[in-house]
Amino acid sequence: MNEDFRRLTGSGARQRRQLERGLLRVTGCDRVRFLNGMLSNDVALPAGRACYAMQLDRKGHLVADLWVLVLEDAIWLDIAPGRAGVVRELLEKHLIADDVEIDDLGAAWGRLDFEGPDARQIAGAPELEPGEVATDEEGRIWLAGGEVSDEGVRVYAPHESLAVLLERTATLELSETHAELLRVLRMQPAYGVDMDERSFPAEARLECAVSFKKGCYIGQEIVARIHSRGAVNRLLVQLSSDAPVSPGDAITAGGRALGAVTSSAVSPTHGPLALGYVKREFAAPGSEVEIARVAARVLAPPLDS
Repeated sequence: MNEDFRRLTGSGARQRRQLERGLLRVTGCDRVRFLNGMLSNDVALPAGRACYAMQLDRKGHLVADLWVLVLEDAIWLDIAPGRAGVVRELLEKHLIADDVEIDDLGAAWGRLDFEGPDARQIAGAPELEPGEVATDEEGRIWLAGGEVSDEGVRVYAPHESLAVLLERTATLELSETHAELLRVLRMQPAYGVDMDERSFPAEARLECAVSFKKGCYIGQEIVARIHSRGAVNRLLVQLSSDAPVSPGDAITAGGRALGAVTSSAVSPTHGPLALGYVKREFAAPGSEVEIARVAARVLAPPLDS
């Protein structure tokens, strides 16, 4: 991944402002118990840890994917773009006698990512292992691990504080074109692009955001049934093609419709790449397909792994 990042950017690190993401702060004595009954992953974590999770509906469909940051006095939810309002409404709908308060800080706070090799040093982040969270002396919250690079770091703070940090580091911006290519290389689905409110977590291969050991949560019964039976008809795959393709292009095999491309990019190293859904029997690595009459094949594991 470091080699791909440097080849794309010519730099050891780049910054990326995440202006569209939502941010909720959940406080109160019952916050852990309450959120564990709502979200797909186990949020009963020690302070200073984070996990990837999902909010599902009762039919097991994906309402939003999000990051859960556990601090001493609160749990912060970093939510997919455009979905904070929906998640907050669903959470508040299930509040009955719980000692829980939910504050939407999306207008006052923001998230800034430093991506790539040496990102944490350049950003001046605390020394953290991947998945660790810490608050610095200025009240900024840091999460080790970038969105498109494991070596990166995310920082949450009021907008004025992020502006000061940007000015201090003077780091060049990661272009959206490069960010999209790195995301496709990681086979990292994006909400509203590769998955939506009709998607099941297993279809998008998001088992990493699910705890199969904790108690019940919204959509848990459906998720558990799918997990035990493997009963999804389509799966997200990473594809390599002989020519560039576009989102929405049909994926076929022998004239049979299999699915469609959801994301695409062109790598200077790996050539044209795409993410898309295919019928389960064609999701095996090496499966030969066509995308809009262009020869393509299913890759595994993801190229950056």
